[in-house]
Amino acid sequence: MNEKKPEVVPIQYVPIQSCYEEDEIDLKDLIKTILRYKKFIFIFTFFITFLAGLYVYFKKPIYEIKANLQVGYINNKQFFYNPNALIVYIKNTYDNSKNDKIKYPKVFVSLVKNTKDILNIKIDDFSNERAINYLNEILKDINSKENAKIDMYKKIINQKIKILQESKKQLLINKQNYLNKIKSINDSQIISNLLQAIADIQKQVLSINDKIINLKSQLSPLNIIKTQIIGKIEKSNKPVKPKKTLIIIIAFITGLILSIFLVFFMEFIRSLKEEDLQKK
Repeated sequence: MNEKKPEVVPIQYVPIQSCYEEDEIDLKDLIKTILRYKKFIFIFTFFITFLAGLYVYFKKPIYEIKANLQVGYINNKQFFYNPNALIVYIKNTYDNSKNDKIKYPKVFVSLVKNTKDILNIKIDDFSNERAINYLNEILKDINSKENAKIDMYKKIINQKIKILQESKKQLLINKQNYLNKIKSINDSQIISNLLQAIADIQKQVLSINDKIINLKSQLSPLNIIKTQIIGKIEKSNKPVKPKKTLIIIIAFITGLILSIFLVFFMEFIRSLKEEDLQKK
């Protein structure tokens, strides 16, 4: 009995297109699409860049000044204003950045690092001169408030001096009375007591003199320092805003990317319409 040999089925080779070839074809299509719409891309990018150029041309330039303020104090100890409280006052009173109608001058103020009483203040305005005038206005306002505190401080010190002088005057009167009594008294014990009293008075007078000198020194201009600018005011010779070159570069890149996106989007819409027409 003859056995049938199994039929041999020929192997069919299906050509497989590599991903590399597909990517190469897609990349070529993308480049062709971009080249086909190159005029649109150029015009759109130029238009966006041109608008950015108009913006920076007509935008009013902003300048910035910087300065350091020494917070005012008395006798190197007592501040007229707590530095942190002064920062809050300046921001709330003089910073117009949150005002939709004015916006400028903008004021930025903070404590200088590693200090307790030096403020760094920055002012943005339409010119350096305007910014400096605004800084002087801020300083004038702070000093006027400090003057009121200085007047009150001097008044208190002068009252203390006056009280001490009255006490000194009374002590000197008592001293003179004791001296007069010594002249009319022969008792050595009483004279000794009066001399001791005179010595005690003299010590009190010296102590009062020292206190008066100390109080008067507290009124010295060297011990009463109002808030003031220390160092030089830094001015920007060029506007800090708008950053023209940066804005134009960003506008160019944005316009280029957006125009290419619109090209591919239009191609996508066109392909959808062609598919609908073929189905019909």
